[in-house]
Amino acid sequence: MLTLNPSNVPVLPAGCPWSGWWPPNLKWCESNLCGWITTPANTWSNLAYLLVAVLLWRRAARTGSGTCRAFAHVLFWLGLFSFLYHASYTFFFQVFDFLGMFMLLFLFLVLNLRRAGVVGPGGQLRVYLSGVLSFTALVIPMYFMAIRYQALVTLLTATVLLQEARIWLGGARTRYGRFAAAMTLLGVATGFSALDVTHTWCVPDNHWVQGHALWHVFGAASLYQAALFYDQFGLLGTQAPGDKTGEVCHEES
Repeated sequence: MLTLNPSNVPVLPAGCPWSGWWPPNLKWCESNLCGWITTPANTWSNLAYLLVAVLLWRRAARTGSGTCRAFAHVLFWLGLFSFLYHASYTFFFQVFDFLGMFMLLFLFLVLNLRRAGVVGPGGQLRVYLSGVLSFTALVIPMYFMAIRYQALVTLLTATVLLQEARIWLGGARTRYGRFAAAMTLLGVATGFSALDVTHTWCVPDNHWVQGHALWHVFGAASLYQAALFYDQFGLLGTQAPGDKTGEVCHEES
């Protein structure tokens, strides 16, 4: 039986597949169905992340880019964990959903630390794993204390943007076209997510289109552009055999 609900979110009716599990700490607009997939729009829209992962993996296979390969791996797990979370409406899989987000955000953070010369190739994995695991571990006590651990994502996102601003102010030679595209798409995604969570635009029984589902779609498109932006630095991976032009998974026009 369900015994814990510190955030007082709506729970699933008794007898539903996930009704005996602790619920997450947040309820998006889409109404819950009594089934293995409780919110179809918010669940199936995560296929956008998996599609981008496939596209980046194919580019990595063609060019030997470790950056595209790293983003492909992270986006695969991000999409899978988010799929399971929205399908189940459970805290258990919400922890994995945050694990996927921390995997992504610390990839940004570590790559920026590499660009700034703060972390070398030998230390990047240690910094990455310690950050991902420690932030994921924070989610569990914050749940029991009814503290919104969504703030951890906001904190890390702000840190990434501050890192980029500092690098830019430092006069580094960087092509920012992909970054601008990524930020534009992220802005659109964030807008849809905000409309959803505040119920400004909310049609609960529409299981085809939801604001948070559009967050997934536009967010995936943003991350595709972000991967190509970071690939220009050649910080991860090796060249493809016979490739003398550098470790890139994108073609410059």
